[in-house]
Amino acid sequence: MTAAIATAPVRAAITRDRWHRYTHAGIVYPGVTSIIKIIDKSDALMAWASRNTAEAALAQLDHLVSLRDTVGPEGVIKALTARSSWKRDEAASIGSDIHGYAERIARGEPFAVLSGPIMARVEAYREWWASSGWRLRLAEALVVNPTVGYGGTLDLLAYDETGRTVLADVKTGQNLYADSIRLQLAAYGDADLIAPQGGPKAWPMPQVERYVVLHVTEEGVRIVDVPVGGPDRQAFVSAVLLSAWHGGCKGTRL
Repeated sequence: MTAAIATAPVRAAITRDRWHRYTHAGIVYPGVTSIIKIIDKSDALMAWASRNTAEAALAQLDHLVSLRDTVGPEGVIKALTARSSWKRDEAASIGSDIHGYAERIARGEPFAVLSGPIMARVEAYREWWASSGWRLRLAEALVVNPTVGYGGTLDLLAYDETGRTVLADVKTGQNLYADSIRLQLAAYGDADLIAPQGGPKAWPMPQVERYVVLHVTEEGVRIVDVPVGGPDRQAFVSAVLLSAWHGGCKGTRL
């Protein structure tokens, strides 16, 4: 760890709780992921949910009448609309599993031969990492920025094939949303401190020279360079303020 960062450590560690809040030197900070949820993605999510409901209806087309007779109209509606929830949960589970395997691959840790729906993606990532020329600095590391007031967990900090410090975010979804990705990478790159999970100390965040998304699909790993700049950093600071304001107003009535 110390060789990877090569700067003097700070005394206080960084910790994360189950609500993804980050604590450093006794101060609790909200997480990057929670902050950028302030961005409205309702249009895309509504279209996705509608499509999943329509697909569920088509899949059960021959059984809808008997299903209605068994559970009633409300039961049919609940069964069809629930598809969006389990599809979302399934996608989240796949993403979480692949992140875990990606961390172990980068660390060179062995794991059992996989089976099931994520096998192709994990093998694609393993093959890509072996041939990438990248060298690990930290994986799944905790960061905080006490000045702006946030914390987070970055996926991968590495040296790329040219020796540049690269900050990478692993994505497994079908679509990549530029707004949230650029905010996320800007936030991690602008952190003041970084630490391994469970580590007793934090280190100053290294200067990031390249930002990328590693889009992991069954077909392989697509590297997408992301041009993170000043407007992205300013927008994230605004998102921190807006998220804090929204949290203070949420649930109140005039």
